[in-house]
Amino acid sequence: MKNIILVLITIYILTLFVPAAAAEISEIEIKGLQKSDTSLIEKQLAFSVREKFEEEKLILSRQRLLNSDLFNPFTLKLAGREITQDKLKVIVEAEESGVFMIHPYEFAIRKTTGLLGEKFEQKIWNPAGNGISYNLAFDWSDDSYQEYGLEYLADQGKIYRLSWRNFDQDLEFNQQQYLTEGNFYKFEIESLPVVNIKNTYSLKYQKNDYSTLNKDLEQEYLIPDYNFLYRGAVNFEAGLSRAFSLDDDQSDFNKITININKGFELNNKSQIIADFKGGYASDETPFNYQFTAGAFSKSDGGIPIRGQEYEFAGTKYLKGTLEYQRQLWQRKIWGVLFIDTAKISASNMSLSDYDCETDAGVGIIYYSFSGPIRADLGFDNLDSDPIFNIGFGSSF
Repeated sequence: MKNIILVLITIYILTLFVPAAAAEISEIEIKGLQKSDTSLIEKQLAFSVREKFEEEKLILSRQRLLNSDLFNPFTLKLAGREITQDKLKVIVEAEESGVFMIHPYEFAIRKTTGLLGEKFEQKIWNPAGNGISYNLAFDWSDDSYQEYGLEYLADQGKIYRLSWRNFDQDLEFNQQQYLTEGNFYKFEIESLPVVNIKNTYSLKYQKNDYSTLNKDLEQEYLIPDYNFLYRGAVNFEAGLSRAFSLDDDQSDFNKITININKGFELNNKSQIIADFKGGYASDETPFNYQFTAGAFSKSDGGIPIRGQEYEFAGTKYLKGTLEYQRQLWQRKIWGVLFIDTAKISASNMSLSDYDCETDAGVGIIYYSFSGPIRADLGFDNLDSDPIFNIGFGSSF
């Protein structure tokens, strides 16, 4: 009798360590769509009927649908519902985004901040319900342009984009003014192969005139580019590009960039965010293709140094940020203290030849239903005017 009891206890203990067999997906139900066919969602799903259910594939499918921008993020739901012990039904509830906006408040805020920055950008989301969207943008600042494009949501989270931009720039960096006028065509593929990873491949053809006080050039380049993004406990991003000159008088050049970002929660009401950026471009990189830095230039492709004017350019840079955030009211309004320190060096110079530019600032963040909206004030020193910015997302 004792032997039988021991055997039963052993079998019970072993069952605790043997994972239960995953349920099989017997049905996928998609509801909530008004104009789009359910196939638009089906081809984004990382699972299918008669496959074993995996939570990670459900997460990946949700990330793909959110990344497409075609579905309202506030109402999107994916869940598995048990039918029997070994059968499961997956339910996808999705509403299309509006043709011109995801939400009226977000539309108003984005348009207001855009106009303050002397630009207008508009995406027309999936008007025919076939996964094709249209983009247009206009900028009337010293870095003016007109851009038109379209994008298509393909299968398994792939997005294909094609755009054309005509630009006319009258800019000054490192106390050197230059003029450029030209256009480019750009083809881009974006994919989410696994959870938390995004790959972006692009090919750009650009032709422009470039003028300074000392020279006038015609530039023509073919530029392949790759960007890798991982979001997790530590966020990591890396970019690599090479520009092939189609003019025998101009040299090819390379660029590489990295960004590492991590948040440290101090308690449920405060956190510190550490951010590091770096970049290297070959010394042959023309001045108008070099890295630019200063102010709140993230949305313009620059390296934000939030207490400085947007006036630096170079082929190498390092930049670190520490940002302290503390909850002020409920979980929606947070106060911010930040420090930026950076170096950016001109071509044929070393980073060690330059002193660090160190700035500080304060800000306030409102965590809205559509993401963080923040206003910042950056200071170089007490003798200079502070720099103000308002926008969506992070400013570093």
